[in-house]
Amino acid sequence: VVEYLNLAGVDRAFVCTAVSSNKVVLMHCAIQLKKSGTSIPRIELVEIGPSMNLVVRRHRLPNDDLRKEAMKTPSDKLKKK
Repeated sequence: VVEYLNLAGVDRAFVCTAVSSNKVVLMHCAIQLKKSGTSIPRIELVEIGPSMNLVVRRHRLPNDDLRKEAMKTPSDKLKKK
């Protein structure tokens, strides 16, 4: 639990939002401190970096034969350890 936070030392935030059961939005934001009527400044997030809209499309496991084929590694890779 964080009791105190130096707001002047925090300048970036990564925002992760679950929009629905299969959509997630990721944003990189800058934190701007604005004047307010109190001793604590008002905080605004400004999107500055890459943002991604992720959608889960594949939610079923493959059958056993396809899974075994996908996870197969060449035998010469295993012997070089």
